[in-house]
Amino acid sequence: MQRIWITPNQAWIATVFGLAFVARLAGAQSIDQQSAYRAMIYTPVAGLPPLPPVIDSLGRQGSSGITLQGRLGHMSRNGGLSLTTYGAGVEIPRGRLRLGATLAYMSASCGFEWEGDSDCSGDVMLGGSVRGLLLSAPVGEKPAPPVKGRKAPPPPKDESKFVVGFEGSAGYSPKQGESAIALAAGLPSGIVLRSGNMRITPFITPGLGYGRIGSVVEFDDEPATAHGTIVPMIGGGVGVDFNTTGVGVNVGFQRVLKGAGGATQLGIGVTWQGLTAGR
Repeated sequence: MQRIWITPNQAWIATVFGLAFVARLAGAQSIDQQSAYRAMIYTPVAGLPPLPPVIDSLGRQGSSGITLQGRLGHMSRNGGLSLTTYGAGVEIPRGRLRLGATLAYMSASCGFEWEGDSDCSGDVMLGGSVRGLLLSAPVGEKPAPPVKGRKAPPPPKDESKFVVGFEGSAGYSPKQGESAIALAAGLPSGIVLRSGNMRITPFITPGLGYGRIGSVVEFDDEPATAHGTIVPMIGGGVGVDFNTTGVGVNVGFQRVLKGAGGATQLGIGVTWQGLTAGR
């Protein structure tokens, strides 16, 4: 396969254009948009910090490819509502894709303004995901062509790469009888910086999500109905992988964009791909 070389400036310009496109989609506030926002932050789709892009679709050499995950996310909404989400998950390889499942719990701490509100309640969350690698291109100047009759030299071990992945996710939470459902698709993009057995990946993930709350009372004299819509979202962070141990750590942020208000979630995550492959 022919190798495509890009410069660092070209790599970041591509991700900045994606960020600008997503931010432009945020429009005026509505009951549907507010319901979508609530559904997404009360499920693993936006209730947990994002994962770095898939770097190698084949997984870590010598391992089974199964990855265990632990993530913690926290956000503070106006009026003294503090939300903390604890999640545990697993990913398994299927061809060049990675299929994941997440079980999480959200804990809520409420200020005076939120007392009695359904948002001021903790609940369990369920999530699923599919992730893959779309593009991997070396970053830097293209090396000189090989001398005729000689084999081309292998790429350097510390070669940096620009990667673009795909991530689809779904989430559900009973949310105290309101039934929150969320779907999202994003393009995590970043630059993989290698140093010996360590890889550092700053990344950003523009995306679109759909959220729906199944029981929303818009006016006191009307029955509860379902509301939801499509909303843009943006995430990002930095991931660090230690190849010799299979351990990875990442810090990141996640924000669902809406016409007015909203809060940014901050979080940390740990992954482990240490299970050895069967022989």
